[in-house]
Amino acid sequence: MESKAIEHFEALEYADAVEVFERLLHKGKVPNEWLRLTAEAYYHQAEYKKAFPYYRRVFRRKDKINLSKEDYFNYAHTLKSVKRYTEAEQVLQEFYELDKTDARAIKAIEQKDYQQIIEANSGLFEVGLVSVNSQESDYGPAYYKNQVVFTSARDTGWYKKRLHKWNNRPFTKFYVADIENRNKELKDVRPFADELVSPYHESTPAFTKDGKTMYFTRNNFSNKKAKRSKEGVILLKIFKAELVDGTWKNIQELNINSDEFSTAHPALSTDEKYLYFSSDRPGGFGKSDLYKAEILADGSLGKPQNLGPEINTEAREVFPFLATDELLYFASDGHPGLGGLDVFAAEKSEKGIYQVMNLGSPLNSQLDDFALIIAEDQTGFFSSNRTKGKYKSDNIYRIKLREKIEFGCRKNLRVKVIDRATEEVLPYTKIMVFDPNKKQIETGKTNNKGEYFLEKASCGDRFYVRAVNKNYEVKEQSIALKNETGLETLRMPLDQRKKNIKEGEDLAKILQIEEIYFDLDKWNIRPDAEVELQKVVDIMHKYPDIKIEIGSHTDSRASKAYNEKLSENRAQSTRQWIVDQGIEANRITAKGYGEYQLVNHCEDDVPCTEEEHQQNRRSEFIIVEMEK
Repeated sequence: MESKAIEHFEALEYADAVEVFERLLHKGKVPNEWLRLTAEAYYHQAEYKKAFPYYRRVFRRKDKINLSKEDYFNYAHTLKSVKRYTEAEQVLQEFYELDKTDARAIKAIEQKDYQQIIEANSGLFEVGLVSVNSQESDYGPAYYKNQVVFTSARDTGWYKKRLHKWNNRPFTKFYVADIENRNKELKDVRPFADELVSPYHESTPAFTKDGKTMYFTRNNFSNKKAKRSKEGVILLKIFKAELVDGTWKNIQELNINSDEFSTAHPALSTDEKYLYFSSDRPGGFGKSDLYKAEILADGSLGKPQNLGPEINTEAREVFPFLATDELLYFASDGHPGLGGLDVFAAEKSEKGIYQVMNLGSPLNSQLDDFALIIAEDQTGFFSSNRTKGKYKSDNIYRIKLREKIEFGCRKNLRVKVIDRATEEVLPYTKIMVFDPNKKQIETGKTNNKGEYFLEKASCGDRFYVRAVNKNYEVKEQSIALKNETGLETLRMPLDQRKKNIKEGEDLAKILQIEEIYFDLDKWNIRPDAEVELQKVVDIMHKYPDIKIEIGSHTDSRASKAYNEKLSENRAQSTRQWIVDQGIEANRITAKGYGEYQLVNHCEDDVPCTEEEHQQNRRSEFIIVEMEK
């Protein structure tokens, strides 16, 4: 039985291998190698969550088994699939120690803050399911005129009886659906081009703009015969077909193919002069690399050119797509990501060097996300095997790009509000964000973890952030964001409000309110004064039984009449601001006292320092009434 399981595994019949191994594993003592092969078989089927418990058992016994660096890499990805990112980072560190020249290991170590970088990139896309998905695998969409042609393993024909031994799923064929202009939903799904059907897989088509030529991936099958490699495996090739009188004819494989390696996932450059594709041909960097080849005048292809180490890693780079803005989209599990395959965008510099960006969530998840296409109007589709309701395998999702993809420094700011004394998080705290000129640009509340994420933040930005919680003192902090991609956190510890208030007390002293400043000869409330006045508002919300009198005082400089009028205007302006924050008007009176209640000797014509005059320029918030 063991030999049968290994035979299935070596023949890449992973579904059958898992079935036999699972039976063996329930019979008693479990050899380490059985666990490892079961984990790897699930991993190759993209069943990362099922692979996880087996890899975990393997790594608990890692001193007793000879593990390869790929086992470490695969285990790290399965850990990400169950959102154990801290453990994944530890395994990646061990992976790095095994081979410090591996690009995947180097990227993992150099970008230890990759989760923060990905988080900074998140929110670029809106994501939603399309209605044409089935219970079987649906993926690999391509634009064809005003339609989408995609790959599906759904049961609509005779080939359903033939299951692919890799994962016990039906072989895939092409289907087509119309695009609704209003919401980009797909509808009226139907088989596409019976003349392209073979007994094996067809997938990932690409069409010329005139719709007369298509490239697609197929198992190595032509002239009604499948061809195997020297190792006995039917690999992948790219084929070309031409539309003649409404029928796809002249189906032929491209000259870049081989029986000894796979070539797959074609994509055309925007000028249709180059074909991009994925291949595990010799001479590459990893398990599969991205290449491009010039389409020659006779339709054949020139020598494939590897896209280089900025794009390709020792892992998988697959499913390329060239957008109208010349961005290259692709999927990879070699660049730092959230788990499984993630979707990346790459921009080519004037020197021909690619800069690569993980496109973050919700586009990417902890499972496989791949095969993105996007139109000029910034709407498109991609594929994912994330679990969504009744759908358990690959499915197609529609997307909309919310903002232009900007390479270089990207930033996100997280505000975390806590109780200073207990360090407990403070959920549902109001957050107000101001620019350097104290203009409010954003407001919201912390989540149940006491966190608030800014809608928009850029490298080098400066903000003032104010936290308002009815049980705590109002607090405002400034922050200047670093010129480094990633997530920054602003911790805001709040002090609990004081409770020793009584009639006759001045809230300005209890709350340690700083001087309420006004511009010269003016009485409008400045932004910096709002921070102090908010403390009064908050305590009046907390104690709805108290009533206050606002007293505005000046120093003795200028005439008594002028000072009386100015202080009255300032007192009334202060009162109105507090009322505007939701405090009942009948709870507040206001009076300007001018220079009639000086607190020191600085009367008219008495020489005093500026500090002494400052003592007289004050605002008082006297509690005049409260329930006993």
